Parts: sequence; structure tokens; C-alpha cells
Amino acid sequence: MQSYASTSSLIKSPLYLTMLTLSQVPFCLFSFSLFKAQESADLVFLIDGSQNVGAANFAVVRDFVLKIIERLEVGRDTVQVSLVLYNTSPEIKFYLNSYDSKSSVLEAVKGITYSGGDKSNLGAALEEVAASIFSQRAGGRADEGVPQTLVVISAGPSTDDTGAGDQALKRAGVITFGVVIGDTATADLEAVATDKSFVLSAPDFSAVAEMSDQLLPYINGVIQRTITVENEIIEGM
Repeated sequence: MQSYASTSSLIKSPLYLTMLTLSQVPFCLFSFSLFKAQESADLVFLIDGSQNVGAANFAVVRDFVLKIIERLEVGRDTVQVSLVLYNTSPEIKFYLNSYDSKSSVLEAVKGITYSGGDKSNLGAALEEVAASIFSQRAGGRADEGVPQTLVVISAGPSTDDTGAGDQALKRAGVITFGVVIGDTATADLEAVATDKSFVLSAPDFSAVAEMSDQLLPYINGVIQRTITVENEIIEGM
């Protein structure tokens, strides 16, 4: 099921990033904040659905996403979830406002099947996520000060350029994490992630299940506002 919410006026709110170590991130300015608010986030999973993963291993990746969602407080006022696959072109499985309960989100994820494809056009998928998935009509709550969060799961290098989509997400203040399976996609995800330290690596698919315990603290950091990033473009960086 896919749905859109009505559009409301935008109210821009600055976001800030709190980290122990930082590397230079284009289009973002880092600083510290003691900002407290309702624990919430708009969370999008962007998953490699190409032949890099394969039919047998796709179930492993899907179960990894299920484990993450099972441990979150999902709802209209807390964490909203969207899921997109990418191969030759992005496949939007459901939007942020498609489901309003954890059980319905979990059922939707369980029903997603491997589609395959010989291309892994991550760049096109990032552009689609930036343009539509985080939009107000698709359920995005950036205008309410809710953190916008993307988790990219990749098992191979992108077969197109990721620059335009990456820049659009960073301009929008989206906090991006990466999960790399193997080592061929590391460079792409380090470029796309908000910070290189936000990229987690699994040596192979057998190690993916254990990655949930590593990724969840990052996601909770965004939800609890201990990891945030200011939405400001810095010229000349």
C-alpha cells in the first residue's frame, strides 16, 4: 500500500550533529546541541536489490531490516518507516505514511521479494529518495523538526554516478548511514554517508545478522537527537 499525506507549509528548523570524531562533510556544518524533543524520526531503508545480492541472500538482508524495525517505536508520532529497493531503477515499496503501526510495517517488509537486475544504480535511487520519499506528501516531517534518516544497504559498487543524489540529501540535512556487505561498495557509501564513521561493514552475508546491534545505536541516536546535523550549505568546502 502506498499513500500520500496532504502538503502543509514549511517551517525550517536547524539540526545539529553531536559526534566524538568528525571528518569533513560537504554541505553540512557540525556543532553541538542540547536540544530535547519528542523521540521521532523519518527512517528510509534503501536496499540493493540487484544481482549483487542475489535471491538467496536477499532474505538475509530483509531479515536484518526486520530486526531493526522490531526494536523501534513505530507510529505516526514516533518513527515512520519507508523502504526502497534499487537495481536498474528505484522501486518504492512503501512510503513514510503508508503504514501507521509497527505490525503493518513488518508485514509489508516480510512481503518484499527479490527483483534482481544486472545494474545497481544507487545514484538514481538517491535522487528519487531526495525528491519524493522525504517529501511532505509522502509523509516526511522535516517541517516539524523531525530528523530525516537514510540507511543504505549495498553489496556492490554503484553503476551510475551518485553525486547529484548525494548532494541533494546533504542539502536537505538527511542523516545517511551505510551498511556495506563485502568491500566493493565501501568507497561509494563513504562518499554518500553523512560521515565515514557512519558506514558499517560486514565481510559477507553470513555476518549481516550481527550488524543490527551495531546499527541500532546510530539510529537511536538520531531518534533521541544525540546525532543530528545542521541543514546549512557551506560554500567553498
